[in-house]
Amino acid sequence: MTKKNDNIDLLLSKLDKKQLMDFIRKECMNDGQFQDRFLALGAGTLFKPNPDTYATRVENLIDDFGGRHGYIDYRSTFDFNRAVSRILDEADEAMEKKQWGVAMAVLTGIASVSEEILNSGDDSAGELGAIVSECFEKWHDLCEEESLPANFKSEIFELALSRFNDKDLQGWDWWWDWIQMAIDLADTSEKQSMVISALDAIKPNGDDWSAKYHAETAQKYKLAMMSRCGSKEDQIKFMYDNVSNPDFRRRLIQMAWDNSDYEEVLRLAKDGLSQDVDYAGLVSDWHEWEYKVYRAIGDKDNQLRLARHFFFKGGRWGEKEFTLESMYSVLKSLTSQNEWPKYVDTLISEAKGKRDFSHLLYIYGREDVAEIYGSHTRESITLQY
Repeated sequence: MTKKNDNIDLLLSKLDKKQLMDFIRKECMNDGQFQDRFLALGAGTLFKPNPDTYATRVENLIDDFGGRHGYIDYRSTFDFNRAVSRILDEADEAMEKKQWGVAMAVLTGIASVSEEILNSGDDSAGELGAIVSECFEKWHDLCEEESLPANFKSEIFELALSRFNDKDLQGWDWWWDWIQMAIDLADTSEKQSMVISALDAIKPNGDDWSAKYHAETAQKYKLAMMSRCGSKEDQIKFMYDNVSNPDFRRRLIQMAWDNSDYEEVLRLAKDGLSQDVDYAGLVSDWHEWEYKVYRAIGDKDNQLRLARHFFFKGGRWGEKEFTLESMYSVLKSLTSQNEWPKYVDTLISEAKGKRDFSHLLYIYGREDVAEIYGSHTRESITLQY
């Protein structure tokens, strides 16, 4: 590739302007994509940047890579990704040159056809979704640009809030990127109120899971907006008013824990257990907080009860504190040596009742089976069950 680049540089140094002009005109006539890339050189200087231009370029690529079936197959999605990424690179180049209008046009155009991109082919490799993610990463980079003029900030704010309200990309997490952009650019009380109004409009609808998820996510973004324009007290009150939101409950529990307010930790955790009884993951979270409090205050009976719960049920994946091995060691440490054999019998009985062979084998592996069962061997017990 280096040799070819050297040859290109050599040839460019020898060709005169007319030869280059003739070549470019010919290629532009015969290759629409080359024509688009060439005309993009004049965007923001000779021509007013137009989002539709960039949207059309992406749609043409979808047609080209989709072939006669109109569907981009798995093997072609990587090359399609690279082709669209080259258009997105033009936004980076524009930002480097502070050509804000060009950068906005590129990103607006590609964002406008995001659903077409996502539905254009087989995304088993994630190449299509990666294009949309890259587009929004550049949007966030643009929003964070300190030298971005105020008029462009206002224009992006209005675009982002409008796209969010129009539910553009709802059903994908990128929908929330629009409101995050609006939050980042809400630099007046009026804009902040507009963001909060948009989020307040998202309500849960009966038992519909997706509506509940959207409403809870909207509450989290509202809290993020309040953190920029409201007091700490207002934020805490908002979380308590909406404590059924698991994210808020976790934050409030952590705050109470940090203040050694164990009574409040227990109250919030127990309330969570009653509220979220149908969600195993959340039930496990609230039990973990109960366990931590009981351990901190030295309540061995309740600690033993919950350690037994986690021994059989397990904790969150990857949490070493609540693994089967860790909880078994806790059970043993909380039970007197004289009482331990009887306690092991209760564990074995419970495992048998549940036909939980993996826990039976684990207990047999940790204890002296011959001592508990006389002449029986672990192998014979395993075969029996």
